[in-house]
Amino acid sequence: MKRNMRCVMREARKGKDETQIARILSECFGPVTPRQLSRWLDKPGVKDFVCEVEGKTVSHIDIEFKDLHLGEGVYLKTGGIGGVCTCSDYRRRGLMTDMMQQTLEYIKKANVSNSALYTGLRLPAHRIYQRSGFCDVQTWPFYVKILNFTYVFRRWLRDINRAIKVSNIAQRTLHDWNRIIVLELKDLGVQSIRLNSGHFRRLAKSPRPADIVIATSWETLLRIMWGELKFEDAIATGKIQMKKGSAYDSRMLKKILTSIWDE
Repeated sequence: MKRNMRCVMREARKGKDETQIARILSECFGPVTPRQLSRWLDKPGVKDFVCEVEGKTVSHIDIEFKDLHLGEGVYLKTGGIGGVCTCSDYRRRGLMTDMMQQTLEYIKKANVSNSALYTGLRLPAHRIYQRSGFCDVQTWPFYVKILNFTYVFRRWLRDINRAIKVSNIAQRTLHDWNRIIVLELKDLGVQSIRLNSGHFRRLAKSPRPADIVIATSWETLLRIMWGELKFEDAIATGKIQMKKGSAYDSRMLKKILTSIWDE
């Protein structure tokens, strides 16, 4: 793709752009419907922008102006940035870097003194935010206790299948990578998954032989999924033991657990 392609940033048009924006958001964050997006566009204080390349909508970003409560009756107006995404065929072209700068200029012209956003520290987009002048000020922990593991496990498989269905980059990544994965989970027994043509299915019985076998705990898997623990660190410290599988399989498992398909 040429870098001197014609790019235009404009405000999203309600009633016209929902389908295209929903497509991009779905690929990056999971399924989003045009109806859900339409309700978002109706929300007061929200501005959505898109980037067009040769007439095709390929990037999206939104601003939600909010009054942040700082305590003692003090509020600070801020431009909250969200929905930052570019479809996979147009990434690494500098589109979002340019779009972010234009968005910050828009916030500044609205007489708002600051901007904030929430993101995962290990997402590739984190580099864009740093180049745009954002700095990391806070990370957040999460606490969870699994009461019904089977429900959580099946829900995770359902969600990842939905995400893959709408993500071109995930489909390309998993193309022809057909595997049977066995998870030996501490205190929870064995769970087996078959991945075929980019679709995960839970197996009632553990197959023999399996392509990949890992021993770990569900707590470790959750910490990796939520970005609190690096997959590489879990391997290095023995929190994940790769009993069977290649180095390539290990890299693919990292992508699946984190849902970060491009690096």
